[in-house]
Amino acid sequence: MKRHVLILIAVMTALLAWSPAASAEERTVLYGPFTIPAGTMDNPGETGSKLRLAVQRPCSDCFITKFTPDLIDATTRESVNMDEGPMLHHAVWTSQWRSDATCGGQWLGLAGQRFFASGNERSVVAFPYGYGYRVRWYDSWNMLADLMNHSTREKTVYVKLTVETRPWWASVKSVRPVWLDIDQCGDSEYAIPPYHTHRDWTVNVPGKVVSAIGHVHGYGMAVEATNESVSPIHSICRSEAMPMDSHEIETMTPCVGDLGNVYSGQTVRLHSEYNEMAPPIANVMGIMLMYIDP
Repeated sequence: MKRHVLILIAVMTALLAWSPAASAEERTVLYGPFTIPAGTMDNPGETGSKLRLAVQRPCSDCFITKFTPDLIDATTRESVNMDEGPMLHHAVWTSQWRSDATCGGQWLGLAGQRFFASGNERSVVAFPYGYGYRVRWYDSWNMLADLMNHSTREKTVYVKLTVETRPWWASVKSVRPVWLDIDQCGDSEYAIPPYHTHRDWTVNVPGKVVSAIGHVHGYGMAVEATNESVSPIHSICRSEAMPMDSHEIETMTPCVGDLGNVYSGQTVRLHSEYNEMAPPIANVMGIMLMYIDP
């Protein structure tokens, strides 16, 4: 009888794993509303950095397999961008009860693990099939948002996050986010020139890198993570900036797939590249968010 029970449990588990319910489900959460003061193209209005604690999660027990950020008008619920005035300067989501891979022991680590972020380019983060970011029932999320307004009228908006999820019992490997930053554990800002600069990370989350995305400000060209401990040096991901005009960034190219393995103690170097024709700027960024199957 005991053997029959074990066989039945095994069959039921297999059926669950292959059932349609294990397929991806799209969910959306709106954060806000945020009212941004009026401004101009030269002197935009700004909310300043707004930290919200214990914000809503799109699911209570699941894997997130894709993140899609946006900024929408509070009345029309339509996507808005600089042509209408509002600009998503940045938004960062953290998981309070998890340790951040690169700043866990610093003041910045008090907010928890930085697992997703977006600038105005609103890059989509997607994982290869079979990978996802685990959300547990007891997790608590925080969000830091800084919004700008290039319109001469006050604007009220929501930060929109759309995710694809799979159930917690699906056959999905959990990835761990690693935040690489030229101004690591600071406010993420630095000055140009120099137009080419770098910062090293000593690997403390070994595993296979499966997804990565970069972030730069206007006049940015690319951010690239390289494994300096192998010969020849291996490029893990080069995320290139696609400008929307002379300098503002429209998109960043993602890296998805088997991007290579990193091992404890190796040196991963983050390169940040800006156009040498750019004027001196005091507050640019060079960031890459990598996801590792540990």
